[in-house]
Amino acid sequence: MCGLAGLIRVDAAANSRRAEVYSMRARLKHRGPDGEGLWSDACAVLGHTRLALLDAAHGEQPLASPDGRYVLVYNGEIYNHAELRRLLAPGWPFRTRCDTEVVLAAYAAWGEECVQRFNGMFAFLVWDTRERRAFAARDRLGVKPFVYLRQGEEFVFASEAKAILPALRAPPRADLEAVTEYLVAPYFSGVAQPMFAGMSYLPAGHALTFRDGIVRVTRWAHEPEDEDSVAQRGRIPEVLRGHLGEAVRRTLQADVPVGLFFSGGLDSTLIGAFARAAGARPKCFTVCFEGQAHYPYEQSVIVTADDRPHAETAAGLLGLAQDIVAVPRAALASDLRQLAMHNDALPAWEQELAQHHLARTAATQLKAVMVGDAADETHFGYHFLLDEHATADPMHVLERLTGDPYLRADLLHQPLAHYGAHYRELAARAGHHWRTASARVRATQWLVRHRWLQRLLHNGDIHSMAHGLEARVPFADTELLKAAARVPAELALSEGREKAMLRAAARGLVPESIRCRRKSALPKDQGNGEWLRRIVRRLLIEQHERVAGILDVPRLLRRCEHAAPLDERERAVLFRSAALVHWAQHYEVTLP
Repeated sequence: MCGLAGLIRVDAAANSRRAEVYSMRARLKHRGPDGEGLWSDACAVLGHTRLALLDAAHGEQPLASPDGRYVLVYNGEIYNHAELRRLLAPGWPFRTRCDTEVVLAAYAAWGEECVQRFNGMFAFLVWDTRERRAFAARDRLGVKPFVYLRQGEEFVFASEAKAILPALRAPPRADLEAVTEYLVAPYFSGVAQPMFAGMSYLPAGHALTFRDGIVRVTRWAHEPEDEDSVAQRGRIPEVLRGHLGEAVRRTLQADVPVGLFFSGGLDSTLIGAFARAAGARPKCFTVCFEGQAHYPYEQSVIVTADDRPHAETAAGLLGLAQDIVAVPRAALASDLRQLAMHNDALPAWEQELAQHHLARTAATQLKAVMVGDAADETHFGYHFLLDEHATADPMHVLERLTGDPYLRADLLHQPLAHYGAHYRELAARAGHHWRTASARVRATQWLVRHRWLQRLLHNGDIHSMAHGLEARVPFADTELLKAAARVPAELALSEGREKAMLRAAARGLVPESIRCRRKSALPKDQGNGEWLRRIVRRLLIEQHERVAGILDVPRLLRRCEHAAPLDERERAVLFRSAALVHWAQHYEVTLP
């Protein structure tokens, strides 16, 4: 896992901007504390920071081909690198054991089609010194990030949006549409474009070329939409079980121990079970907030139970060592500030506090952990997919999950309806409709897969790498994704249960109490309402001019001062309001 930064100029004056690339690279040191490198020619300056998990003595980047034609900067893990190495070895003099060199050799041999052969998580850029052409690509789910900026004659790129800021020729401005979506529809935000104006994300499963000042973006990953025949339906659990077992085995590959974020839910427990079957004993990390055992879970929207007892039971049965990561409420003010500094897409939900503390603790002992991300989003894992009202329109999902965003009244009329219509149109463009109940489930699942999951993966990467920790995602394995895409919705949601086929695949592998346990999101502090109220009130009084162009500050202050208890949605709104103030202040961003 690493950090990428670079700048390409069509006028062959790239070296005049080396200082800016040095500054960009410095902002990515947390992603690669084990080493750094820089390469340049007249047209390109490429920077890299390295987190070494394989062949630590070699594999420095940027990495050039033996003939000097191609230069690579790469971030990720190619889990089938050993198989690809055997195919490429006759025509390539391998010097390292790193998957980095496999990526470079694959591009030299197969060109842009190399990405079709990769099973893993990746973002990379190859500079062709002969053709003066750049090629960049991102993995099919977008586990690894790639942000870029067109600025006059320059093409600038990095692993994180905030790393591009030193190369800007003007003070950073907020993208109004991105920030508005963040406040109204946080779970779907931070995906279409970065929060900083002018920047772009390379979408998941897409590739990019830059030559002669022209950027072209194309999709390379096309998931199968066809479902298994009726004759094959009985084998679905067996097929999923086989692919997940292989996926966990692949993600355990490293020269260092690989841990596990462990909730005691179906997904993380399955990963733990398959890791034990592969002969590994990953160290487990479970988060716990003050008073967690006594929260009113019956009133909660997506956090439906206390994870800790389930996690302790599962860890004991699997024979896995476990750390309980306790989050002190008194640290909330400083935690909010750190979250906003780390997450340049703005912290979307309170569970990012849990991710922050889990990563910070695990990073003191390990360099990599496995996570259960992408399981729910690719296996029909959300309970609202069983609710006909929720799936009838995207606006209903927003109403279920979000509260009053306290936008200025003149900024956007009926914000939930506005974004509900927007997401409905996005799904329609992808071929979905709302004419039947089953079609509505599929359309909602498409939004979960293409918007919610993208935000979830961004958060997982940004908070783990903030502490120099690699988050590995077995459920993003290519073969498992293809198998999951062929599962019919009616089977995935059969018998009124979300994720029914994955549950069937887990039979006999995990305790029945966990296999049948209802989905519960990563924990959050449901007792911090008064703390949030005081923090946001102080921030708005001190920094109201920064956000007065987008937030209805007087009305939000009145809610902070009102003694009525905050419900779950209101707490989340205050959390995001505090994050917005901290983000704008730290990065000196101009808001409307």
